[in-house]
Amino acid sequence: MKALLNICSGLDVHKEIIEVCILKGDSSDDVNVVRASFSTLRGDLFKLRDFLVMNDCFHVAMESTGIYWMALYDILQEHSGFTVYVVNAHHMRNIPGRKTDVKDAQWIAELFRFGLLNSSFIPCKAVRELREYTRFYKKVNENRAQLVTRIEKFLQIHGFKLSSVVSDITGVTSRKLLHHLADNGSISCTDVASLIDKRIKKSPQEIAYALNGTLSLAERKLLKRMLSFLAIFEQELLDLKSEIINLSEPFNESVEIMSSIPGLDVLSSLYILGEIGDDMSSFATSSNITSWAGLCPRNNESAGKKKSQKILHGNTYVKSILCQCAWAAVRTRNTRIAKWFWSHQGKIGQKKSIIAVARKLLVYIYMILSSRSPYNAKLDMT
Repeated sequence: MKALLNICSGLDVHKEIIEVCILKGDSSDDVNVVRASFSTLRGDLFKLRDFLVMNDCFHVAMESTGIYWMALYDILQEHSGFTVYVVNAHHMRNIPGRKTDVKDAQWIAELFRFGLLNSSFIPCKAVRELREYTRFYKKVNENRAQLVTRIEKFLQIHGFKLSSVVSDITGVTSRKLLHHLADNGSISCTDVASLIDKRIKKSPQEIAYALNGTLSLAERKLLKRMLSFLAIFEQELLDLKSEIINLSEPFNESVEIMSSIPGLDVLSSLYILGEIGDDMSSFATSSNITSWAGLCPRNNESAGKKKSQKILHGNTYVKSILCQCAWAAVRTRNTRIAKWFWSHQGKIGQKKSIIAVARKLLVYIYMILSSRSPYNAKLDMT
């Protein structure tokens, strides 16, 4: 087999060490192997880059090992001469029994030299910065939801059935009631009448009966602490959302056309843009991006028999947000996507149907970002 690259390198990246193997030579028989090891400290990463430049090696391939490749990738990208491939480790498994870090680096270099590796999708720096914010926002929002569940559990343990008389225990009226409980340890019907909003359906007597009981001093302090953390989480979410909107200014046009799709709003569009970006040239077809996201069945056939067709792992972040958007989309009126879901969910099940709808949404996103044309709602009406 003819080598496509005369000089290339393979990097085996770990948390604390990076093994480097550079292959030089025109033919398979005459290959000069240069090996080196570097730590993952930032200063040594620059030394690694200088080592590659010194050996005239500007084609680099490395495994997408967790998050450890990211710092090195950014440093190599700062030098305009490098072509960097970040490769899925699943695509380059070595022969069993020949597993060492040094051999891994050489194996990566050999595969790369003969053109047998495909680079993973790595968006531009602006998208990666937006991604860090959206993922952190998602995590903080999950922590807030866990805290709300903890507050509900606390109330149930001590006999307060607030969730039985109000729809949201974190609403304005509920907050007033909870703060009164935390300050005084109990609440009377008169107190409830002065605190609740006129729009609350339940009467003050019913709410007071559901909140009949007392809290000790220690329990009141704990409830205060939980309410304080809840306020902090909500303020952090507001600040993060403001930062995300500022970061997303270069993508305002893309966000506008994406949020016109049924089931998507501005925030979910920002989530998705943080994962896939707005440049669809990295994906040849819509099938490529749905496969990358893990929203299509795998190919697993032998002797004419189809085996497991479970969906691929893919990008779990974009998959989860698209499934949430899919649930919103199927509740829209007079759209093909909603009609398709309700006609199929009884046959193949809700889970498979919602995955299929999520895939359709991603295809919509791919098409409108590729053509830069807004979503045409009239074509989707039944």
